[in-house]
Amino acid sequence: MTYNAKRVQTTLTETEYRYLTRLSGEIGKPLSALVREAIEQVYFERKTRARRRSALKKLLALNAPVADWQQMEQEIIRGATER
Repeated sequence: MTYNAKRVQTTLTETEYRYLTRLSGEIGKPLSALVREAIEQVYFERKTRARRRSALKKLLALNAPVADWQQMEQEIIRGATER
């Protein structure tokens, strides 16, 4: 468990609770861990993907000069070996 954790209380239907407790036993994780992972996947990863998409759009909008792959690869190798 992480430090400085905050406690949250929620109510599940009987079906949701049975399903999660069964799943918890099958995979060997506490029910609380399943809930935390679900929150991270649904809300935090979505936000991360949105930030990454935005960054990619900004990079693509730069219209930076790009050579063909062979030339770029040679420049990368040359830059890495000139240190």
